[in-house]
Amino acid sequence: MKNERKEKITLDAIKKDLLKIVNFQLSIKSDWRISYIGPITVLAVIVGALFKNIFVGLLVFSFSGYQIYCYVTEIADHITKKKALSSAIDRSDISISTETLSHISEETIYEPHLGRKRRHSTKMINVYYFDGGSSWRVPDVSTHYEWSKDNYISTLGLENISVKGNEFFVVCLQQRSDVAYIYPCKLFSLDASLIK
Repeated sequence: MKNERKEKITLDAIKKDLLKIVNFQLSIKSDWRISYIGPITVLAVIVGALFKNIFVGLLVFSFSGYQIYCYVTEIADHITKKKALSSAIDRSDISISTETLSHISEETIYEPHLGRKRRHSTKMINVYYFDGGSSWRVPDVSTHYEWSKDNYISTLGLENISVKGNEFFVVCLQQRSDVAYIYPCKLFSLDASLIK
């Protein structure tokens, strides 16, 4: 972050940030599914080779069928979210509210993923909670607000400037509240086209 000058949030900027969320959500699901599909596939090849029977290998591989089905469904959902985001051409397609930060919580969640050397079942995440009852999971990105000339910031930087009682713009797609991003009011203001 270079300085603390308020910068205007535009619909185009919001789309860029929400696209990060959509891609982040797919990466979580991909990591989770592949952590199951990969080992089962390797096991199927080994079993098929040991028994010298392709049908035995296919039988073992069939156990990953559900995971493959779920993964294909999640990719279809990802495409739907991207279409909804790309077709969001005016203010009526997004919801914007001003919320007061209650607290930031570090939480352990069940989210299977591949670590550097092995598969893990849980992950530590940060969640921003607001007085109005909404919450926002911090995506695993290196920089927030990359479109900003002056107020781009790291995840740690965002946490450092976020104090209980601070106000944030909470922005989400109208029909997909899971696709959301937050903007500190001390760094950003809404473009006139976004104010109803």
